[in-house]
Amino acid sequence: MKKNKTLLIGWDGADWKFLMPLIDQGLMPNLEKLIDGGVMGRLTTLDPPLSPTLWTSIATGKRPYKHGIHGFTEPTEDGKGVRPVYITSRKCKAIWNILNQHHLKSHVVGWWPSHPAEPINGTIISNLYHRSNDDINEDWHLVKGAVHPKEKEEVFKALRVHKQELTGNHIDPFVPRLAEIDQTQDKRPGVLAELVSECASIHSAATYIMDNEDWDFMAVYYDGIDHFGHGFMKYHPPHRPHIPLKDYELYKDVINGACRYHDMMLGTLMDLAGEDTNIILISDHGFHPNANRPTAIPKEPMGPAAEHSPYGIIVMKGEGIKKDEHIFGASLLDITPTILNLYDLPVAEDMDGKVLVQAFEEAPDIKTIKSWENIKGEDGRHPEDFKVEQEDAEEEMKQLIDLGYIQDYGDDAEKAVKGTIRENEYILAQAYLDGQQWEEGIGLLEKLHKGNPEIYRFAARLLYAYLSVNKMKEARKTADTIKEHFPMAGAQMDLQEGILLMHEGKPKAALECFEKVESQVGKVKKLHLRMGHALLNMAEYDKAERAARKELALDPEEVSAHMLLGQIQFKRGEYEGALSSLMDVVGLMYYFPAAHFHIGECLLELKQYEAAIKAYEIVLKMVPEMNQARQRIIHIYTNLLHQPGKAAKYRTDFQDNIIGTINIVSGLPRSGTSLMMQMLEAGGLEIFTDKNREADENNPKGYYEHEGVKSLKKNKQFLADAKGKTVKVIAHLLEHLPSVFRYRIVFMERDMMEIVQSQQRMLVRDEKRVSMETVPLKLMDKYKASLDKAYRWMENQPNVEFIKVSYKEVMESPFMQAMLVNDFFDGALTVEKMARIPDPTLYREQVG
Repeated sequence: MKKNKTLLIGWDGADWKFLMPLIDQGLMPNLEKLIDGGVMGRLTTLDPPLSPTLWTSIATGKRPYKHGIHGFTEPTEDGKGVRPVYITSRKCKAIWNILNQHHLKSHVVGWWPSHPAEPINGTIISNLYHRSNDDINEDWHLVKGAVHPKEKEEVFKALRVHKQELTGNHIDPFVPRLAEIDQTQDKRPGVLAELVSECASIHSAATYIMDNEDWDFMAVYYDGIDHFGHGFMKYHPPHRPHIPLKDYELYKDVINGACRYHDMMLGTLMDLAGEDTNIILISDHGFHPNANRPTAIPKEPMGPAAEHSPYGIIVMKGEGIKKDEHIFGASLLDITPTILNLYDLPVAEDMDGKVLVQAFEEAPDIKTIKSWENIKGEDGRHPEDFKVEQEDAEEEMKQLIDLGYIQDYGDDAEKAVKGTIRENEYILAQAYLDGQQWEEGIGLLEKLHKGNPEIYRFAARLLYAYLSVNKMKEARKTADTIKEHFPMAGAQMDLQEGILLMHEGKPKAALECFEKVESQVGKVKKLHLRMGHALLNMAEYDKAERAARKELALDPEEVSAHMLLGQIQFKRGEYEGALSSLMDVVGLMYYFPAAHFHIGECLLELKQYEAAIKAYEIVLKMVPEMNQARQRIIHIYTNLLHQPGKAAKYRTDFQDNIIGTINIVSGLPRSGTSLMMQMLEAGGLEIFTDKNREADENNPKGYYEHEGVKSLKKNKQFLADAKGKTVKVIAHLLEHLPSVFRYRIVFMERDMMEIVQSQQRMLVRDEKRVSMETVPLKLMDKYKASLDKAYRWMENQPNVEFIKVSYKEVMESPFMQAMLVNDFFDGALTVEKMARIPDPTLYREQVG
């Protein structure tokens, strides 16, 4: 086992967008030195971006629904009150518990949550250690359980810094015009003093430990930048009209001062750690410093999270780590797996993160273990029968209320408990959705919405969850409920309706809604992005580009707008321009498999075949099961570079990544697809249909459709439930089938004139057309092109087998055609039952 020490430093809320300008000016020399000696990058956060859940994910490598920390507060053990969330609610081992089992000495300072301090081999200073009371002359007691080992309580109690110990000289670097402020009226300098003193307390404890104790692992968490941000980011340059100019001039330097303060503390930690120590500096999320800053905070629990950005920071320095380089695609879930690898310990398969391989000069040897939870031995956690003594945590609760993270229920304990349980369930639901555990997340949201129909955000989040999994019927019903029960502004209602219409495949109607929003309220974040997607779907490429560029004018770092621009340029055949836009995407967010795939597509069109292969290989590193990328590589090696031997490995990998078989019935509309679905059902195959579309005069025996198929281009997740079943997919959607399944396709063919006449007759029956006198020749040409494209697609897919079946022959010789289809399905069908299904009386449109 490797014995190099590791120092993990947490800066809550740190963001490169406000750190880099200071580094460039030479005002954060210690951070600059750390970056020059190692690697740096952005660290993707989780949703919702709430510090207790995120820092526990960092410490465990697991998502919240696995580690058990779901909010800022929790009910007390007797269920009669509420307290700050305690470490006893964590359901799995943290990194220091795993290291404890390997006789390594760890010290943890300030981690959120870490109270009551766990009895590890080392020191834990809990997140309730550094909160100060209002008056230094009153007893400033140390919360019971804030320090382990207990015998060092008095030492660490004395190391704390009280806000009233600070003088104006301590605050001047943050507010140079402090002398102009009447502090009897303006309490903000007092808030600053509290934040500075709390950081100082944490730093004092950490440096004492590093200077006086042996250690193998050290973790120090500073909440300061996040708290400075919530209090003072509104004053950070540039000045915005809703901020009084006098306030801006007084407090515009606070954020820069906070960053420089943290840089000074970082320098001390680096000196104490020494050159032979691995140092990792991270933040759990970022903080919007620019035009994305909200002008108002939503008046709801977790409202302040609206100020958080989705990317934190990461810097790594140490033996074997690259120097002065960027890394991409890092997630906060990757921190614990990477630290385990630094100690040559295995990464657990039940962790959601990965080792940050790209940070190392040489690819590290990665060992795995099923789960650390199964490994017995002293891990330094509290025993199962550990009881938390009720202790006064009023200062912590007061700060959470002041920051806006939790609701103030006053003395109503019962209401506080119910509200806490409700909010934690909401946080858990969002964590499930973020981890694509749709069933669990939607189930919780449905429960919350049913039990709290008066709370808009539960209904709205449920609506978007339904849209994410293409449950359009439920989404529409929820949207109607929102319209009925919530007095929403017209613009908000139109925006919601537009989003819903886009998911329903109605871009023109959606665009009309978005244009109404623009006329009512003007600039709205992501509004032009939504308009651009609608216009792209309508093939209005010039207008779509203008919309994308308008969005980028509002926010040059809006990744989705760069992606949209790249897609538009690709559609127009502007491959070099598309490539440039897509490179902007991965520059902002490297872990974006779809962007890398489209980069490969551009390079393929530009005949840069080797570069295209590299792009597709990046996709496969990110999403190993994405067989579509393998198909492209196989095509390049086989047909373009004429090196079929190099394609062999990818062919093998392609087959290895097939996860099941789906039967497909396809063809043009009115080509007999519903009839074939009926025959296959009679023959013994299981049909995948939601039965939403009922039988009618046009299809007396039913349509056998599934609503999800209509949105196959955007959402393929529903197909996981179709494994081993039979799905009806219209011809032009075949190319959007994911390549992780094997497909057996029965493709229905019918005379083109019969198809068009049948459709015309259907429209007349539905009173959508008044006569059958004209034949839409353009439609026939479009259908012929669609057929040609479908045939080419089926012939070129290594995971597709297909049979063409004539509708006319099925109607005239049902037994013979049933036998042919049965042979295609390896004799698994009951031919006699299949042959009884066709009804000649329904062959109503025949040529001649």
